Amino acid sequence: MDRRREAHGRGAATHRASVGRLLRAAFTTFYASLKRHEDLFALTAISLVVRLVWNLQIHKPLDFVYSDMSGYLARADALVTQPWFSHPSPPLGAISSTGLVDWFAPRLFGPKNPSVTLFPYGTHALFAAIQAIFGKGSGIGLGASLAFIGALAVAYSFATLARLTPNPRTRGAVAAVLALYYPWISLGGYALSEAPFALCIAAVAYHSLRFADEGRPWDALWLGLWLSVGAIVRPQILASVPLLAVFVALRRRAFPRLRARRAVLVAAPLALTLALSAWRVHWHTDSPVDADHVVSTNGPINRLFGRCHNTELTAEAPDGQATFGPPALGSLLRYEATHPNALIKLQPAMGAVLTLRGHMWDAAPANAIAAECVRRTGVVGQLKFAFTHVVLLWGYNLIWPDLGQSPRFREPMRVAGIAHALFILPQALIGIALALRRTYARWGLLAMHVGGLVLTSMVYFGDSRYRAPYDGLFIILAAITVEAGLRALRARPAASNSR
Repeated sequence: MDRRREAHGRGAATHRASVGRLLRAAFTTFYASLKRHEDLFALTAISLVVRLVWNLQIHKPLDFVYSDMSGYLARADALVTQPWFSHPSPPLGAISSTGLVDWFAPRLFGPKNPSVTLFPYGTHALFAAIQAIFGKGSGIGLGASLAFIGALAVAYSFATLARLTPNPRTRGAVAAVLALYYPWISLGGYALSEAPFALCIAAVAYHSLRFADEGRPWDALWLGLWLSVGAIVRPQILASVPLLAVFVALRRRAFPRLRARRAVLVAAPLALTLALSAWRVHWHTDSPVDADHVVSTNGPINRLFGRCHNTELTAEAPDGQATFGPPALGSLLRYEATHPNALIKLQPAMGAVLTLRGHMWDAAPANAIAAECVRRTGVVGQLKFAFTHVVLLWGYNLIWPDLGQSPRFREPMRVAGIAHALFILPQALIGIALALRRTYARWGLLAMHVGGLVLTSMVYFGDSRYRAPYDGLFIILAAITVEAGLRALRARPAASNSR
């Protein structure tokens, strides 16, 4: 017995020593990481504090619940409260492949309701998770969660910059801008998709750069996971994928560690996500699985606005009607009314107000109206519309919802828009041009995401609100362009003296 107790005591002591060594090793690793990335951790903490103050004291998200914000929260409520398991189970002897699918679908996607497919489901699923954790109507839970998401977007943007330049002055300047960037802070105070999508864009940009630099399987998988999340928040993130693929293929010598076979790890989570998303849309709408029915069903009406340049669309169906209009197109029409000689004009193809016979999510009538608008305007007219959409990413409109708020919130957004157009956009455009050169190929990975934004706006319509999640990339490109320019100016006198 004594020997057993002695052996047990030695075993317990050995176990405690092993646990102690593991804890010390974990703490040492964490402390080393903290010291190595202390600027990143400090920036993240500062950004979080700024956003917590904004969301919990100055601009509480639940104080601004209307329009899109109301829709996101209503869909989140439905996800939390709807009877997910009300669909009866088929008899065991009657289970078929179709029956099995019909049994799984309502348990994955909820009761049939075509209206929930109009918008991508990533944002309201996020808000539903927040409600499940913090409770329905928890302003603190929603505000703190959005603040945390915003701080992560800042952290990812700074981490991307850190891979592109070691210059402490450039890093410090960009850190200050990102932490206090008003459009991101303001949009993070609304129950909208902008803050989550800004995080997705920042994360995809970082992981695409890291994957290109390192070529490791884990980096490829992280890129695929963040692309998947971004796709269900806003599918427009997928527009950059083919651009990235073509750019890397053309500049493959700039990325020697990249292996084409690793693309499977990027594609696998994305393919699974899109397959489940298309199944969800098909379950709710009984529609075919095609490009208009993958993540959401608002593609046709967005394309209608882009092809027709109407400011309002009313969908009239037997069970009711709904009206929607893009704020940016309405802003352009109001500007045109007071500036008849304006360079950029709306020029609606079939009038500023159109009616669709059916639901907003019905693709056929929306596509028919869009086709008629293309026929009336012709190719030249559509090219003018596409150019107008790109201009609307920066001009002739103010980021909504601050557009309709009191001067307390509207005027800082107006100043931020002017500052962006003067001090960020020009330098970023130079950086995008330089990114096409082999010397700056790594910059091109960021530029391709901007290219995806521009292509999406040309096909649908532009809006400064839709551009805002990409602003971290513009800030980075502007900063490294200025740094490269100053470096070239300093090198020029030295080269002259050496002659």
